[in-house]
Amino acid sequence: MTPNEMALRAAIALQGRTQMSLVVPRPWRNRPSKFPRGELLCQQADSDIRSFDPLRVLAWLAAQGLVEVVPVL
Repeated sequence: MTPNEMALRAAIALQGRTQMSLVVPRPWRNRPSKFPRGELLCQQADSDIRSFDPLRVLAWLAAQGLVEVVPVL
C-alpha cells in the first residue's frame, strides 16, 4: 500500500467516524519509527490485523513528509 492509498483510507475512515484496520506482518519488529500503535484485533500465523486511529495515521504520514494534509473548511 502506498502512502497516498493509506492516507485516502484514513480520510475515508475519518469521514465515516470509524477506525481503520491494517494487516501487519507478525512479528512487527521493523515497525516504522513513531508509527501509531494499533489495537490487536486478530492474530494469524504470519500476520496480525490491527485497528488504528485514522487521525494518528494521517499525522504520522504528514510528519514523515509522505503526504501533504490540507484541511477542508
